[in-house]
Amino acid sequence: MEVKSYPVSNFSLNYFKLISEKGNFFFSPASIYLALSLTAAGSAGQTLKEFQNVLDFQNVEAMGQQISSLSSQLQQSSQSFTVSSANRIYSGVSGVVNDYKQFVEKYFKSGFEQVNFSQTEAVRQSINKWVSLQTREKIQELLAQGTIDSSTRMVLVNGLYLKADWLNKFEGNKTNDAYFYLEPNNRSKKVIIKMMSNEANYGYGKFDGFEYIQLPYQNQDFAMEIFLPSNSIQDLESKLTIEQMQNAMKNSQKSKIKLFIPKFKMGGIFHKVLDILKSLGIQEALTGKADFSKLCETESLYISDVIHQAIIEVNELGTEAAAATAVIMSKCAPMISKTPEVHCNKPFLFTITHIPTHTILFMGRITNPQNLK
Repeated sequence: MEVKSYPVSNFSLNYFKLISEKGNFFFSPASIYLALSLTAAGSAGQTLKEFQNVLDFQNVEAMGQQISSLSSQLQQSSQSFTVSSANRIYSGVSGVVNDYKQFVEKYFKSGFEQVNFSQTEAVRQSINKWVSLQTREKIQELLAQGTIDSSTRMVLVNGLYLKADWLNKFEGNKTNDAYFYLEPNNRSKKVIIKMMSNEANYGYGKFDGFEYIQLPYQNQDFAMEIFLPSNSIQDLESKLTIEQMQNAMKNSQKSKIKLFIPKFKMGGIFHKVLDILKSLGIQEALTGKADFSKLCETESLYISDVIHQAIIEVNELGTEAAAATAVIMSKCAPMISKTPEVHCNKPFLFTITHIPTHTILFMGRITNPQNLK
């Protein structure tokens, strides 16, 4: 699959480079992208422009077509390979714009459910139950208690799941304890981990700053890609571009190599999505100035939070990964004007005026009140 086909790739790398966590980290840029796109489809004005810049689409119709094309490739199932993506909107407003409804049903295959957010716990459990179903129970509590409340007006959710067997499976009896070195060129900083090994044909290449390894799944349209830095991981992350990633994918060669990779599992990974979205350039959508008039015609809404969770397990047989993203929308609070302060602490003029006729009866200037008697 060509990386250029979908702007998700650019979004992925831009987003990843802004993540503050420096240790182990796992997330699903596709799930975040799909949930944000579902939200962007109802935006207008400056709010829409910011979504266009960050999500890299020309107009809403073109974005819908891209999403539809991507989603059709994320709906495959066999004994050795399953990938699925689903979207759902939980609405507490009565005035969802009909055009928006038709658009997301057409391109996102999104279902709508009318809910009453004053019954907060029941709605929260309902959303979590749907997410659990879409992620094969890998993510059972996307929304923790307190995430939504009676002021919530809408929750837009994406659930993404993948379970894939390797084309070249690793043999369990070849998994052994091995050192994992925490810093390049410093063999004293190390930990012992379970290391899988296999000798097979993999996409492989050496490029500027990294080695590239492509591990195909039995559905060979999908693969795990590994970018193994020549120097530090920090150096690679700072310099890596989407063009380099595409180039490595296209120019790697099928080579017989003996591959060693860790057996690992990461789960329940959360991070502060809103902070990253602000850094990327989505600003207005997160404030009372947000324009979601194409989504709701009865209430002014803004994005009050974005919740993301992801889990992955890599073992001898393959990979199982799941993610879910919820965009939480609340009603804009009335703009409270701060009482202006005016300090007459410098020379000024003044008049006494008859307002109806605008007749100045008296006029004066104050330059130094201390000299007045």
